Amino acid sequence: MNKFLRKIKLIDDFNVELNISKAEFYSRLRDQVDESTLGLFSDVGDLFSSSKKEYKGIVNYDGFKLKRKRRFFDTKMNMATLNGTYRQISDKLIIESNINGFANVMIFVFIFALLFYSVFIAAFIFGYMGHEAPFFVIPFISIHALFMFGLPYFIMRRSVKRFKYDIEREFHFIATKPLSL
Repeated sequence: MNKFLRKIKLIDDFNVELNISKAEFYSRLRDQVDESTLGLFSDVGDLFSSSKKEYKGIVNYDGFKLKRKRRFFDTKMNMATLNGTYRQISDKLIIESNINGFANVMIFVFIFALLFYSVFIAAFIFGYMGHEAPFFVIPFISIHALFMFGLPYFIMRRSVKRFKYDIEREFHFIATKPLSL
């Protein structure tokens, strides 16, 4: 499944190389992230959070799992999660990350939509047995189904692309940000 998701660009890998120590980056990243689980209903509480931090998730000394918090009137449609590890090589920190824009709950949405459209088209075709069916309706149903399957895909794909751009900028900002006294 991961191979298919990579092919349709819902999973993307990237590496970032920074001039900072692992311990310093870990402490700075931990300051930018609210500790939270990234479960199925974890986005519900984000809207009412008073924290100014942009990200939520788990940050360990060996790796991290992040997601952008949802905000009121946020049009970015943040669905992507970021899994990553970091390792120190001499004076450089190498961050290896994996962005996943596909939420597992979408499997149920797509299956339900597929069943709905299959039953609807079958009932439409077989409901007019012996009568002349208005078959000009089927292209309209097909176009509607295309939108219902296509829009979530493009939203997830754009979420991956935007999150990759934002998180790379955030990592560089964390690495170059001056120490607060």
